[in-house]
Amino acid sequence: MKEIFNVFSETKKIVIVAVTAAIYAGMLIPFKPIQIIPGLTELRPASVIPVLFGVLFGPAAAWGAAIGNLIADFFGMLTLGSIFGFIGNFFFSYTAYKLWNLIIKEEIVLNAKQIIIFVLISIISSFICALLIATGVKILKLAPFIAIFLIIFINNSIMSSVLGSILLKLLYKRIEKMGLIYKE
Repeated sequence: MKEIFNVFSETKKIVIVAVTAAIYAGMLIPFKPIQIIPGLTELRPASVIPVLFGVLFGPAAAWGAAIGNLIADFFGMLTLGSIFGFIGNFFFSYTAYKLWNLIIKEEIVLNAKQIIIFVLISIISSFICALLIATGVKILKLAPFIAIFLIIFINNSIMSSVLGSILLKLLYKRIEKMGLIYKE
């Protein structure tokens, strides 16, 4: 739990928060016009960012995902539901980080086993994100729980699993060489 707030005590981690937020918002904003449920959710290829960056950069990525989602909401979908979007996107990334570090103990070689684990982590993280946001939207009576849950879960699962697996293979070793992989 301490790791969540320690992010703001190191310049490098603060920069990762800012860069993650900027990349995530920058990828979300162009897709705002392609809304699935108007005012609540849209097509989100950017859903790859919270899981991928969570695995790579840890808690800093979780803050970046939450902030980036909130920034993007200012460009077309800012509602009270944005509070739950902030929370959901934080845990979308944080869950991926925690599960990856809990499960993967051996050297990261990104073999078939590790890619399958990444895909499963993407699905579980998507479930948590969808559950948190859909619960909030239901409490606020903005949309039916099941509609929001399924759209977010399916959208996030597909985007983070497919795009994330490819990008993880392409980026992991490069980012590791730069010394930017978050280690517990």
